[in-house]
Amino acid sequence: MAAEDQHAFDTALSDLLVRESTLHGPSASPSSLLPLVPIALAALAYRTLGWAPAVHTDYLPHALITGFESRGPRVAGFGRNRRPDAVAALGAGHLVVERPDCERTVHSQTEAMYEENLREVLAPADGKPLAVSRLEGVMGDQERLFQWRAADPGGVTEPLPANLRLASRMGAALFRIAQAEPGTEVELTIDGRTRRYRAERCEAAGPGVWQKATAFALITGAREDLAPLVLTGPAFTRPDGSAFAAYREALHAYLKGVDPEPAAQRALEQDEKAKDWGFAMPPAVLLSQLVEGDEESFNLALADALEAHRAYYQVADRADDPEASVNLDVLALACHARRRGWAIRVESPYLPQSLLQAAEPF
Repeated sequence: MAAEDQHAFDTALSDLLVRESTLHGPSASPSSLLPLVPIALAALAYRTLGWAPAVHTDYLPHALITGFESRGPRVAGFGRNRRPDAVAALGAGHLVVERPDCERTVHSQTEAMYEENLREVLAPADGKPLAVSRLEGVMGDQERLFQWRAADPGGVTEPLPANLRLASRMGAALFRIAQAEPGTEVELTIDGRTRRYRAERCEAAGPGVWQKATAFALITGAREDLAPLVLTGPAFTRPDGSAFAAYREALHAYLKGVDPEPAAQRALEQDEKAKDWGFAMPPAVLLSQLVEGDEESFNLALADALEAHRAYYQVADRADDPEASVNLDVLALACHARRRGWAIRVESPYLPQSLLQAAEPF
């Protein structure tokens, strides 16, 4: 590698991995399944010289070598990868992003618990106002149910599943309550049932919940759910000091109708800084293409975002997370772009067709 001899490097790396395999054999201990020296050398070669490993082996996880990049050669000029193969596929019609098997079985006791939580939130009032945190809990329940069911081989077939509608309404309710004067009581009607809630500005309406609630509102297309989110914003209850702050700020500015480009640029810069931090970032490149009004680049960025999501959730036990089946932020921007009148030319189980078809252009 120091001599920048790629052929010799590939040969030496292959020899190193063969020795690793021979040394440990079938009785390999868990620590030998990720050999640190070959991974470190392969990652260094990739990140400094752009050499993708010539050896294809589970000993060299793609995500660890590339710093959680999506798959495909890096080509300068668009986001992280404007790949010639992707551009050609998009020009030919549709770009397909496959999803690994992530089927889940929802335990009956879990469903029963979630149903009881929902009944308690929607039950007729008994004279006592309900705590706001209960709404956030039910929103989380419905989110997980949607993600688990989206993992089924048949996918999502309903235009707007009940889980999504409820999650969207719960998220909107949280921020309607946050708008009220703390200490007062707010009366809300959800699914035809009226309940009173104690008004408070707490973590239940924090930046992360705002981002999730906004995703639900964009997926369902319910303007009445989106309204309180636009009127408040991610930092309404407290400052947002997270790595996601610039993305949330840019999304809020875009939805509010003010210039989102400065915040979108900060989101791109933050995304670049965080690429080696080991956690998934929101789809800043995808949002930037929506802001710029570039439909073709939006579709390319959409494929990139889905591939990045797939790569992230193929590492270790992340494949067992409910989030593995669908990326809410990516799906939300795709549904919004569809309502904007754009053609979504990426086909994927990550993008349920029933939801995209329900996102009729305005």
